[in-house]
Amino acid sequence: MTSITLEKNTSLKYLLFISLLVAAVTLLGLPAAVAQDEADTPDVSQEQIEEYNEVKKAAKSERVEEAVEGNKTGTDPRDFSLKWMPFYRYQELENGLTQQDLTAFGTVPFLRNLGMFYEVPLAQYRDFSDVPGLPSGVPTDAIGVGDVDLKFLYALGDNVLLGTDFVLPTATDPALAGNALLFAPIVGFVFDTPFYGFIAALNLYFFDVYKEAGAPKTSRYVGRVFLMQPLTKPGPWWGGFFLLPEWQPIYDFEAEDYSSWIGVELGKMISPGRIAYIKPGWGISNSETTDRKNTLEAGFRWFF
Repeated sequence: MTSITLEKNTSLKYLLFISLLVAAVTLLGLPAAVAQDEADTPDVSQEQIEEYNEVKKAAKSERVEEAVEGNKTGTDPRDFSLKWMPFYRYQELENGLTQQDLTAFGTVPFLRNLGMFYEVPLAQYRDFSDVPGLPSGVPTDAIGVGDVDLKFLYALGDNVLLGTDFVLPTATDPALAGNALLFAPIVGFVFDTPFYGFIAALNLYFFDVYKEAGAPKTSRYVGRVFLMQPLTKPGPWWGGFFLLPEWQPIYDFEAEDYSSWIGVELGKMISPGRIAYIKPGWGISNSETTDRKNTLEAGFRWFF
């Protein structure tokens, strides 16, 4: 009995000794393993992380600038360079009203990614003679200047545009405008396509901040979807052509009316920074007499 007890004690001593030896080896090897892990893990400082983020931002900005510079047409909504773009537009409404407008359109840059787009009417003419049911004694035409439109856009990264639109009641004749101060937030998206083209979609919701008595209430969504594609490379006489179709879906929440319009712009680079274009357009899905039936626009873009 004593012999069996001694053998058990001896076995326990050997087991305890082996356990202590394994623990000692593990503890002695732990610092080396930790040191190896630390050696494998690079020491990245906060300053290096910030530098990396700045490089990424610069790369994004460079891609946008290359895309804007590459198409050289001044049509990219992310292009906030100084531009002067007068145009003439003729349009006929479904009710027979014809409109002629001469407008000074342009861009004023504030920052590389922030600018103002302005539309200042230089002359406007409205002919109501073909409008049915016109009350007796009411003038059949009107001439003067209309409302000023100011847009402010900010490019948020590569693809997102945020902004505001103000329509100022500056018309010299009530027949040339809506007699109201309108405001619209703008949310837009731009995506580059091959060969320096792009797809852009701007979404605006107009409502009246102030209106004169008798002026209709405004609650209207206006979309503008562009597809810009250069056709020939700049250079020879046949170079510098581009195509810019545009679709405008419109929904009037007050009249509960939907309409849309499509225009196809054909442009030609005369020289770097000098663009001439013509843009016919047609109303589609029209249901109101004040919807556009057809339009024709011609203009010149001169940017620096």
